[in-house]
Amino acid sequence: MDMKYLEMLKGARNIASIAANIQLGENVLIVTDNLKTSLAEVLAIACQERGAEVAISVMGVRELGQEPPRPVVEAMKSADVIFTPTQVTMYHTKARVEACQSGARVLTLSGANEETLMREAMRVDFRKLAPGVEKVAEEFARARSVRFTAPSGTDLKAGIEGRGANADTGLCHRPGQCMGMPLIEANVPPLEDTVEGLVVVDASASLMGLIEEPIRLSVKKGKIVEITGGKQADELRCLLEEAEHPNAYQIAEIAVGLNPKSEVIGILTEDESAWRTGHIGVGSNIGLGGVNEAPLHMDMIIRKPTIVLDESFVLVKEGVPQVGHWDE
Repeated sequence: MDMKYLEMLKGARNIASIAANIQLGENVLIVTDNLKTSLAEVLAIACQERGAEVAISVMGVRELGQEPPRPVVEAMKSADVIFTPTQVTMYHTKARVEACQSGARVLTLSGANEETLMREAMRVDFRKLAPGVEKVAEEFARARSVRFTAPSGTDLKAGIEGRGANADTGLCHRPGQCMGMPLIEANVPPLEDTVEGLVVVDASASLMGLIEEPIRLSVKKGKIVEITGGKQADELRCLLEEAEHPNAYQIAEIAVGLNPKSEVIGILTEDESAWRTGHIGVGSNIGLGGVNEAPLHMDMIIRKPTIVLDESFVLVKEGVPQVGHWDE
């Protein structure tokens, strides 16, 4: 067994034992694609070490928003725990939502590669960080409005009254939960028609990786009305056009990354949890507790955000939460 494999196994064991809390005899399904089978194999070993019954389902690489094949959908409904090391996220698919409704615990690894399992971000003590994440989410849930600004030029305002917030702690222990790995964040789906302002994406984005030239998104009444920038701005415009659905342009999520060991490296599953970043989600937010149904969900990561609630309470200052205890 080579050193690389052993290092991958360390990350997989942290996911299986701490994040997923795999128990003896549980039925674990690992849904993967042609590009991620090595991750699936290592995760399977980590789960088998804990006495689980493990099956791996390999499908073709999906397009953004595309559902898995029907046999996979049905298998997901009967699993106790599901891991999804896939090129394109399954978090926002109907198959994932239905699996959670059937009681499965789902842990997604969107765009992860072999190095992802070896990185410090995947080996953090999720239990230690959980109280701080929950505190940030509680403040989101109490608020009526949010303003998200950043040195990039981002200045976005939205109403969030009555919208529940999500504390993605990395701990996926209860039936019906879904967590990204190594995603640690707090997020809220804003009230659709209330979102106004400018988003300047300067870190990374779904399917595009690291941003070479900032992408500017003008937002009115909740939807993107203009996209400007360089080559990647054109790429984003094409992706949204190809969705052929007006709800694809909806601002769906406002979030802050809370994993002190995560960095912006061009891999979504780590980028959106990176310390000193926030992100704006576009498209579907059904899986987050919103009402916007769309054939895709894309995350746009922004450096050093400041998040102010109800016009006066500073929740996050230049990417650092002002509530809870954090060891950078």
